[in-house]
Amino acid sequence: MASCGFINDGKDKLYGSDADIVKEGDSFSYTSRTGSTSTRIADLEFEGFSGTETIWSLDAEKKADLRIDYFLTVNKGAFKVVLVTPDDQAVTIAEGSCKGISKVSLNKGRNRIKFVGARTAGKVEMHLQAGKAIKITTTPG
Repeated sequence: MASCGFINDGKDKLYGSDADIVKEGDSFSYTSRTGSTSTRIADLEFEGFSGTETIWSLDAEKKADLRIDYFLTVNKGAFKVVLVTPDDQAVTIAEGSCKGISKVSLNKGRNRIKFVGARTAGKVEMHLQAGKAIKITTTPG
């Protein structure tokens, strides 16, 4: 028997678990996702997103500052943007519907920015500004 709606595959349970958020591998699903991500800009609209998705990998050759301008609209569910540090700490940059500027100091090594959702729908616009000490790589999504 088929139905329309959300498939409960457990990915929404990842939202509150830092241990799952910092994991190297991603586990996520969307019912729809439009827009694009480049090395410094993410402009996405989505529905039915649950899980964790790495958007950017940020390799810092030394301690360096990163500026993140963001505008989040969450129509339902829960959504946050998280920075995962090289020592696997999860730092929430933004959560829910909000806009602002976040300035974070990246530690030397591989940092990651992840989207984390639980049965969510909305829109994300993010712009990264980084110096030469940070190499930004877009994760295929």
